[in-house]
Amino acid sequence: MTLQNLLATQSLIAFSARREDIQRLLTAAERNLHDASITAISDENRFDAAYKCIMQCAMAALWANGYRTSTTPTAVEECQRQARGLLGLVKSWLKENRPDFC
Repeated sequence: MTLQNLLATQSLIAFSARREDIQRLLTAAERNLHDASITAISDENRFDAAYKCIMQCAMAALWANGYRTSTTPTAVEECQRQARGLLGLVKSWLKENRPDFC
């Protein structure tokens, strides 16, 4: 799916980012990447920090191209619908392929 398609389905909205917006996101991404390297925190929190860095980089790329994710109730509901579907697929796969994990 292209960015234009996501715009048409209102998953993305047009957005004019400022330099400060992008710099703020990149600074946060760098901070999260640094936090991910701190061995004194749990592996789970380190992973969360690294994952958040990835998300912030993706957001910066979207913003720099004139888009941002939609946070309308409809967009949130669509995200929830997709998450429910994915969770169902994962549970089904686990039940069939790795019942020891269920």
